[in-house]
Amino acid sequence: MSSLPSSELSALSAFPGYDPVGGEETQSQTISTPKRKPKFLQYPPDVQRMTRLGPCTFGVNTGPVADDADLAKLTVPMLKEQLALRDIPDGGKKKDLIERLRNWKTYKPETVEVREAPDSQAFGPISQKSSITGSKRFWVSPDEKGHISAAKKAMQETMYIIKQQDNYDGSPGFTVSVHGSHIDTYQVAIGNKTSCTCSSIVRESSDIYKPQSLVDLCQTFRPQSNCKHIIYVLTHVVHAPAELLPQRTLFAEELTKLLDRAPKVRFTAAEVSTDPSMSDGVPKSKDGKCCPVCFKDIGDTQTACCGKCGHHTHSSCFNVYAQEHSGWGVNCAVCQGAWSPAPV
Repeated sequence: MSSLPSSELSALSAFPGYDPVGGEETQSQTISTPKRKPKFLQYPPDVQRMTRLGPCTFGVNTGPVADDADLAKLTVPMLKEQLALRDIPDGGKKKDLIERLRNWKTYKPETVEVREAPDSQAFGPISQKSSITGSKRFWVSPDEKGHISAAKKAMQETMYIIKQQDNYDGSPGFTVSVHGSHIDTYQVAIGNKTSCTCSSIVRESSDIYKPQSLVDLCQTFRPQSNCKHIIYVLTHVVHAPAELLPQRTLFAEELTKLLDRAPKVRFTAAEVSTDPSMSDGVPKSKDGKCCPVCFKDIGDTQTACCGKCGHHTHSSCFNVYAQEHSGWGVNCAVCQGAWSPAPV
């Protein structure tokens, strides 16, 4: 093997782990790419940083600023980092961030009004961390900011339940195909563990994501809540209590309650065959009924009526439902019979 010129040898010696005695194989094994470290913001030197906040201890120059610090000297990324350290939402303009940070001790978390079952069907007490059988879960607070953001979207948007299938193994739960507010359709599973195939759940569950700043580091250790698609199904399809909407783990007794309390909107072929009213072709009343596609109240919106069972579907929802089933034959979402419209 030919030797390298002395100038090249001196350049190679600058690399950590270089061994002039070993061969090329040795060099390739010892020289590694340094790992990227989180970037820490450079605060003004006259802004005091604390090393303790409640039960938490921080390293030097990594903790929260003192309550009497001049917050106007901090940049927006610094203000967001300080809010994240206190687990407070960091959205808005700089003046909003400063105001929120100054009053962080009296800050009241934002809440979202969700759809639940009537009071007559009270769900009962909810155990946060342990089930009656001893199962455990990591409890996510309903005021967690990631959940609030997703819950807002779930309440404001209309989604479409294209297919619904009970668990094959007989365990409590089901899977639905959810057509979102855009063009994509996702698979949402409601069971002991909730799941969705949307990008927000996939990214948060991936080991590829690495924190690049102290704010990202704080986000990494926050409990993961459900995405808007899971929340939509929980609140509109099974009318789950607000406390359960962010939970990624549902206990067996909770699932049983949810399924028992859920309004009956879609029926199996066996159920239809034993109920004459499901095949008499008589249009049914819309009062108090919900759409079998979006699972929101029918109301006074224009509907399409099934010529077999007589149940109604929002016309706009039926159009999406029929488009998703095109090529396979469109069945009624309620009675599962071949679709034939009835006069409305």
